Amino acid sequence: MPPPRARGVSGFRSLRSLQGVRRSAFHSFYRKGLEAVGVTPDESFPKKLASLLPRNWWPWVWSYVRHVFQAKHEFPGYDLRGAGTPGVYPLQADLADATSADRPIRLSLAGDWAAGTVESYWVAEQMRAFDPHYTIHLGDVYYVGDREEVDENCLGTAPSDGAAVTWPLGSNGSFALNGNHEMYANGNAYFDQFLPRLGILDPVTRRPRGQRASFFCLLNRYWAMVGLDTGYNSKGFPVLSQVPLLRQLPGIKPTCPLEDRLLEWFRVVVAPLLADRGVVLLAHHQYYSAFDDGYDNPARQLRAYVSKPVLWFWGHEHRLAIYGRHGVAGGIEAYGRCLGNGGMPVERGEPDAKKGPVPLLWDNRVYQQFDANDSVGFNGYANLTFERDALTVQYYSLARRGGTDYNGSKLLVTERWRVVAGELRLVELRREEAGLAGAG
Repeated sequence: MPPPRARGVSGFRSLRSLQGVRRSAFHSFYRKGLEAVGVTPDESFPKKLASLLPRNWWPWVWSYVRHVFQAKHEFPGYDLRGAGTPGVYPLQADLADATSADRPIRLSLAGDWAAGTVESYWVAEQMRAFDPHYTIHLGDVYYVGDREEVDENCLGTAPSDGAAVTWPLGSNGSFALNGNHEMYANGNAYFDQFLPRLGILDPVTRRPRGQRASFFCLLNRYWAMVGLDTGYNSKGFPVLSQVPLLRQLPGIKPTCPLEDRLLEWFRVVVAPLLADRGVVLLAHHQYYSAFDDGYDNPARQLRAYVSKPVLWFWGHEHRLAIYGRHGVAGGIEAYGRCLGNGGMPVERGEPDAKKGPVPLLWDNRVYQQFDANDSVGFNGYANLTFERDALTVQYYSLARRGGTDYNGSKLLVTERWRVVAGELRLVELRREEAGLAGAG
């Protein structure tokens, strides 16, 4: 019988067990190895080492080495040789009625959600309560996005010693972006196991038809929402990419360029559709940040096809932060929205203007205090409502009531957008929770 995993009394992973997970394949496989033998990260290093040696070290090391030297999953795309708009799906309330694009369309977003925590479970429940037509995950399945973790953290298949979480499906369809953690296992489980369970629903069977690629577009006469894959090229050089002095060398730090096949699809299919529509981009990695490194390659690559400001949602950083309009030289102008607080321990801290633009608002409230120097913030998600040329975005966090009984959410921020002459206009940005940081 395998040893018990480091899980809380509820059977879910605890936030404390995930605290301090670094953005590297090596560390993620290490933490997965600790969990497999029931060791929590707050235990002493000698105990961790003793637990992994000598009996348990080889499965962990072999798993890491095997994935590092395996080829990545093939990058699937769309056939652009025929007529039509492949990879473009209707954004409307009723898939059988094109005029329903004029009725309210509900969409729920969460990022860095697939962590298997009780917070992931309650975020999913609150998203379901919105009764969304569409749901979209902004990426990252923890620790390494392999088949076991996709089963437990996305598809609701519970392990023998714990509980599982199921991604909430929209009534019209659901999509998931690719993140760096999915690619630590070379994307195999993400492409072959998770995406076939997503996509637009069949109108007869009410089952998802499958998400064919890691990029897509939801479209109606007013809006174009485009999902990008910044995860496929996000691993960096093994081990060396985590050494600060080496990260600045060419080829060491991940820079997340978009694949040529995605760029060709964007040029041929998507770009001609954008002129008269408000553009919303989705990606896993942040374009810019006042807390961490930015990844501006995708914004530079798309600049030839997008010449107006966009609303851009991303994850990767485990926090909620709302930025004003900003862009780098040669890149898209974007209103950035970091929404990486779905299920992982939420990072707290103050922004650094030397790193990037200071956000208008960010959530720095304390959700759990582990000890005097270690605390995490609130997990949450966003609900979007499209009404013709208007878009309302509402950002929520879990409303903790004690223990693991959440039973609701707290509205943090409401923002309203409108498409005017084919361009986005921010009509209102309203703070609903007084405890948020920032001047916005």
